[in-house]
Amino acid sequence: MQITEIKKSKQPMKYHLYVDDVFFGVFLDETLAKYNLKTGQEIDEDLLYGIKEENDEKLAFLTAVSYLERYNVSTKGLKDYLYRKNFKKNNIESAVEKLKEYGYLDDRNFAKNYFESLSATKGKRVIINKLKEKGISGEIIDELVEDVSDEAEEERARLLAEKFAKNRENTLKNKQKCFAHLIYKGYDYSVAQKIVNELFLGAEDDRF
Repeated sequence: MQITEIKKSKQPMKYHLYVDDVFFGVFLDETLAKYNLKTGQEIDEDLLYGIKEENDEKLAFLTAVSYLERYNVSTKGLKDYLYRKNFKKNNIESAVEKLKEYGYLDDRNFAKNYFESLSATKGKRVIINKLKEKGISGEIIDELVEDVSDEAEEERARLLAEKFAKNRENTLKNKQKCFAHLIYKGYDYSVAQKIVNELFLGAEDDRF
């Protein structure tokens, strides 16, 4: 095998390496320097693939760190991103484990922050479903839900309903719309029912 071209990438510290005029992969500058890889060099196939495996493990880790610096994501979210970047499963798993050991990736903290950021405008049901979509375990979700009292959930639903009902007439139609709004926002049927019956008291004398 012959390294036929090493082209600098648009990203810093990265190069595109071509073998026998075919793109072989993205290599870090430290990998090129460590193994003294050069254009025109003849190299053993097994050796080059071994170098690439080492390089890809480092590259996956650095790519993951860069992503976490910009976005707050779950373990699943990070893995999905690395898969889209075409990293192999073993490189992804290695990067994820290191990041967990270093404390940069923590699904429990992610779930807590995510729950708190949505709780002002969303009910538990919607938030729980979103956390499940993000790969958060049932154990972590159960812990979060246990910390949310029924009173706090009702109070948030009431504030949302009051905002929705502002400047609207006390009619059955608006009562039904408010009820549907709370259900859509993820509040349980019983909570939505209680709030609209209190807020639209006497609306055509109709109670859900």
